[in-house]
Amino acid sequence: MAIFPSKQWVEAVLEAAKQNKNKEATKGWEGDFLCVVEGDDELLRELGKKKVVEGFMSLIDIMPPEERKRYEGTPTGKIFESLGISLDAPVRELNLDEVLNKASKLSADEIRDIRMHIWADFRDGALRDLIPVAPGEHQDAIFKLSGNYSAWKLMASGKQDVIRLRITGKLKLKVALRREVALSYVILRMKPVVTLVTEIFAEVPVN
Repeated sequence: MAIFPSKQWVEAVLEAAKQNKNKEATKGWEGDFLCVVEGDDELLRELGKKKVVEGFMSLIDIMPPEERKRYEGTPTGKIFESLGISLDAPVRELNLDEVLNKASKLSADEIRDIRMHIWADFRDGALRDLIPVAPGEHQDAIFKLSGNYSAWKLMASGKQDVIRLRITGKLKLKVALRREVALSYVILRMKPVVTLVTEIFAEVPVN
């Protein structure tokens, strides 16, 4: 099982996307998503687990040090620093037990300030890329999805899709289009893609 989010999860999702055969319904669909995962009480509990902290660190380590430095001065950057995670050094060199010990002392308010950014790119209806990005990156994405860690985990597990999570208010969707189009129409056009993503996520069990 993969930790959400982690390097292992990203790689497994991309591999599942590559193997997925149900792409005909989404062919020709183009768009990218800037996904913002916000800290919540569930994330606070999860950070008490060694495998979860290790997974998060592996995700951060995907980002080049020069990109991680863009977290400087942000609430998330300050938490990185409090955990001993240098913004300009390889994360893999850190002492995991020390990070885990410091993570156990974070407050609920500090956790709620955490923001993790992930960019997903669809071309011709297929998921082509999925990477962690720094604050300010890909602000021109057509779709911006934001919500609590617990909501994202529901989606990553394939238990709920983005439309259901938006309807229930657990995820917020913003659409940046070059022309005026009703949001209801956009969501209708997204349905085959949402189905495809849900299938892909369901292929990657998360812990």
